[in-house]
Amino acid sequence: MRSVLGKKLMARVLEARVRSVRLRRLLRLAGQPRLKYLDHCTIPVHDLAAARDFYCNVLGAEYFMTVDDETFRRFGRPPAGKHGEGSHHVSVFMGGRTRIDLFLQSRGQGALDLGHPHYAFHVRSGQLAAWKRRLERLGIPVEGPLQLGPPGQASLYFNDPFGNHLEIMTLGFTGEVQIRPPIMQRVSWSAAHHREAATVR
Repeated sequence: MRSVLGKKLMARVLEARVRSVRLRRLLRLAGQPRLKYLDHCTIPVHDLAAARDFYCNVLGAEYFMTVDDETFRRFGRPPAGKHGEGSHHVSVFMGGRTRIDLFLQSRGQGALDLGHPHYAFHVRSGQLAAWKRRLERLGIPVEGPLQLGPPGQASLYFNDPFGNHLEIMTLGFTGEVQIRPPIMQRVSWSAAHHREAATVR
């Protein structure tokens, strides 16, 4: 019981510290130009339809828009070269203000054996186990829950169908957790695998 309360308390302490850091930054930069928030990040994908399916139907993102040659035409721009490679994309929102742009690009995914770069999404502590069950039910290999941070921090590590490294993390987690980094080779899988899993959803 004491350990559970300690993990919940640690989560509250860390959340308060984040608020304090943000407030200090606001005060320090008062009257000066400052960056407000991360507007968007880009993730390279091999197939826009499969990317939209995975990020919206598996991870729960909300579809925003597709930018392709038809979009360029409406904006008075010429079509993209290289069959849209590096130009065509699907935009989604996961939560908060940051937009995620899934760009058609055959290279740029993280190395199979390295954990960085990766994209991490925050969930409530009570939802982490449900996320693990959901991903595993869909046949997506998962490492975790693992703890790399303070007591009560826990993360699940997995890949999207294109090899991009993803993390779902929480604070205040009271379940069983291993204290070690993820073994990234264990989370590798393919888009074809996802299509098979999608048929049993």
